[in-house]
Amino acid sequence: MTNTSIASRNKIRIAQQFSRAANTYNSAADVQLDIAFDALAYLPSHYQNGLDIGCGTGRISQQLSTRCDRLIAMDLAFGMLAYAQKNNVVADPSICWLQGDADCLPLADDSVDMLFSSMALQWADNQQKVMAEITRVLAAGSNAILAIMCDGSFKQLNDTWLNIDNHRHVNNFATAQSWCDAARSQGLQVNMQEKRYVTWHQDIRKLLSSIKSIGANVVLKSQNLEPTDARLHQGKNLLNRETLQHLETYYQQKYAENRQLPLTYQVCFLHCSK
Repeated sequence: MTNTSIASRNKIRIAQQFSRAANTYNSAADVQLDIAFDALAYLPSHYQNGLDIGCGTGRISQQLSTRCDRLIAMDLAFGMLAYAQKNNVVADPSICWLQGDADCLPLADDSVDMLFSSMALQWADNQQKVMAEITRVLAAGSNAILAIMCDGSFKQLNDTWLNIDNHRHVNNFATAQSWCDAARSQGLQVNMQEKRYVTWHQDIRKLLSSIKSIGANVVLKSQNLEPTDARLHQGKNLLNRETLQHLETYYQQKYAENRQLPLTYQVCFLHCSK
């Protein structure tokens, strides 16, 4: 299978899984909301034309729309966009909802002066292509604020799975520095910060459910490795009672504090200017 077809299939799976999670996302995505609000703090002023890449259910898009005259809220998952449009309390004529891919933004060159993305770009398989597209659509003097999951995320879960079998059940996240380098290679000025967030869960089922409920339970295939399609809720061969018990026991013994299981989100914040 070619790299192109693998990437295309990954995108289809990502879009499908997040679309399925649209109805449960807001109730489960507490840490994602915290991260997005932290990212918003890097936006100091008002803009004319904004772009929100990976807008999801539109919670942050509504915040962003108060900071720009016009906002394009874009997501790969049509189900997320449909939910966002249907469930926004007040219809906002300044927001345009758009299905699109960060690898190939459906926008003209130099068309936005503010670009925002929180917890979406880690799904991209080509950092250089994404940053080239971001640079292309940014007008001179504009800003991009990007919050991206990076290396170190889900480290406890990955370690626990590695104790059980040889399959890959957690995605390999790129390093913060590699994202920073990709942005700088396109000529952007970049300031980078990293921050660690930890969520706590009563047991392994609730921990895995916290990932599934936001649609993030897709393990991407690569040209080098064809892993089990580890959608964490399916397949008795993958998550039978015995496997769950092994996960629970190891996780509790190695990582539990006060009988709660931690899950780490390592996030890099890139403030880019053109």
